[in-house]
Amino acid sequence: MTAVPTRPFASAVSRWGQDPWSRGSWSLIGRHGSPADRVRLGSPVAGRLRIAGEATHPTRAGMTHGAHEQGVAAADWALGRGFTRVAVVGAGFAGLAAARRLVEGGARVQVWEARERTGGRAAPVEVGGGSFDLGANWLQQYDDNVLARVGEGIGLRTVATDFTDPLVLGPPVAAPDAARLRRELERRTAAAAPGTSLGHVVARWLRSPQPWTRQEVRRFVDAEVVLDAGASLSWLSARHGVEAGVGEGDRWIVGSYGLLVRHLTRGLDVRLGRPVRRVETTADAVTLVGDGHRCSVDAVVVTVPVPVLAGGAVEFVPPLPAAHRAALSRLGAGRVEKVVLRFERGFWPRHPSGYYRVHGPRAGEVSEWLDATPADGTPTLVGLFAGPWVERLWAGTDLDVAEAATGIVRAAVRERAGAPGPG
Repeated sequence: MTAVPTRPFASAVSRWGQDPWSRGSWSLIGRHGSPADRVRLGSPVAGRLRIAGEATHPTRAGMTHGAHEQGVAAADWALGRGFTRVAVVGAGFAGLAAARRLVEGGARVQVWEARERTGGRAAPVEVGGGSFDLGANWLQQYDDNVLARVGEGIGLRTVATDFTDPLVLGPPVAAPDAARLRRELERRTAAAAPGTSLGHVVARWLRSPQPWTRQEVRRFVDAEVVLDAGASLSWLSARHGVEAGVGEGDRWIVGSYGLLVRHLTRGLDVRLGRPVRRVETTADAVTLVGDGHRCSVDAVVVTVPVPVLAGGAVEFVPPLPAAHRAALSRLGAGRVEKVVLRFERGFWPRHPSGYYRVHGPRAGEVSEWLDATPADGTPTLVGLFAGPWVERLWAGTDLDVAEAATGIVRAAVRERAGAPGPG
């Protein structure tokens, strides 16, 4: 019998929780917040400043096309006020969209980006001769996604993923009706009082889980909430902490989001390695101050992620209005990390959706896996991790993470097949 490969020949690991320019994955609403806070955060300040990005979209937060739409809206606001010199802070999808629309409208635009690359939380990486995503991976809500239309225009190849049909690896467990569990969670969260945490709702459900078992409810919450948010359930809003968007015709990009990033960046004046430390707004102008750099313009569009803004990485002079600061305090971000593993031979079962899920022995331990082999024919798994597994695994080096993640999925495959051997 041919030995199953025990290690990947190439791997890559994300570190969004440690990245000073993201400080987490995507934006979320805390227990005292609501979608109205997203709208407040994105409202203009003093007629010359506007915050944009996925966190300011009331219905498409956490998604690249939501960020793109908000960047375009901010650009239209600046053009509508007649501004001809505009700065954009951040070269993620909101910043690139704003800059492109502003240039198309005749404005002179500088994009200041703290990192030495464009794309923001879309982070393509070369792994074993192929290009994969360590950040944004899917074109979500594909049929109603403006970036999907851009992708079609430049010939992107995409692969559909059915999030409703994962193959659960590990010991065989009878799967309850996920749709019924989802409706029950929606019923309970809709009935929660304002200010209630999702953790409180789940705790009450677990005290009386019938007709399901406690394990069934926990595994459902891990898959549907923990992995989607990567945040403490005691912080997440019961009413608004789980937002729509995932599983609506999502497709992943063969060749990574980098293809879209390069297309959108083309022709723009992007200044890399230029973090903005202070934004000074007066009645006549806005001045950006960085590390040895200054720039005075008519207006600025700031697309920095919520945790970075909330952490004070950018000083606003005068300070942001009270409504904006309050909105920031009620928004946040969780931590969902990714690992890309490339193998000489595949060892996992084929599944039509190309989508797998693995639960750990402890509450909150959950990972999801995409079979990205169709990218170039090389057996590849892309794993998403959240909860206790992230805290434990990501304390090691990238190689440690890759080896541990390989062990988790390999053991789960063996358990599903009923094969003897170590877990």
